[in-house]
Amino acid sequence: MEGKLGDERGVEERCSECESEPQDTCGALPASSELPDGSGLFASRIRAVPWKLRDVIVASALFVPAGVGGSLGLGFALARMSLVEDKILAIILGSILLPIALLAGSWVFGVRRHNVNVSFLGFRRTSLWSALWLPLVALSIGLTTMGVYALLMEGLGIDILVPDQKLEEIGALEGFARVPTFAIVGLLAPFGEEVFFRGFLLAALVPLIGGLRGAVVSSAIFSAAHLQVGTLFPIFVIGMLLAWLYLRTGSIWPSFAAHAAQNLLALIFLELPIDAPTAILQT
Repeated sequence: MEGKLGDERGVEERCSECESEPQDTCGALPASSELPDGSGLFASRIRAVPWKLRDVIVASALFVPAGVGGSLGLGFALARMSLVEDKILAIILGSILLPIALLAGSWVFGVRRHNVNVSFLGFRRTSLWSALWLPLVALSIGLTTMGVYALLMEGLGIDILVPDQKLEEIGALEGFARVPTFAIVGLLAPFGEEVFFRGFLLAALVPLIGGLRGAVVSSAIFSAAHLQVGTLFPIFVIGMLLAWLYLRTGSIWPSFAAHAAQNLLALIFLELPIDAPTAILQT
């Protein structure tokens, strides 16, 4: 009798966990399924995802080149056909295709291929503390680290390692041109990158190599993807902080908040009549 009651309680608990999930994903991966990874700083609270690293590799091989090529092609077409007079604005408008490609790759080879809910990509509710204060802490640590690094490289005279993304031309945009710039660079790009690098790539790495090493590998790829020697270390540090936010909360929203704030700060400083700090980077 006691065993029967225990089984019934177990069924009730499992069913309550699956109330918010599609029926076709309920049995295999319940809503509370997380990846335990020790109790250290990079202990994982993300969900156990069904996709593997090979899914991420194939998605990257198909969608990243398409996104990069499509962005360059669209920007060139907008400028060539005189649909957009300012070449910098044309490039920014064209760049909309890259984050869209990252989102599409994550969805096709993650959510759709394995028939799971988008919550597996990190679209989960989180606490007010996680949504506001933790991103602020990560952002503060990141900016402080970047400032020290930039001053150190400048002081040592190692020009090639001084963070400089040459954003002055973006800062020269005026009027309505600022709206798509802030929307694409400040919001859409961080959103696409967080879903891909944290929700898709990092989530696939954690079961294989753990939270800390997964954060290191995903952050190194995130940094290298920006294709600038001077920003390799700064963006790697930012990537580690974003990975920490995602692993700590299990939600994509805190890392997106910190990432978007970083990019928006870079754009805001470009608008001010002062020299923007070298450490304010667009990521």
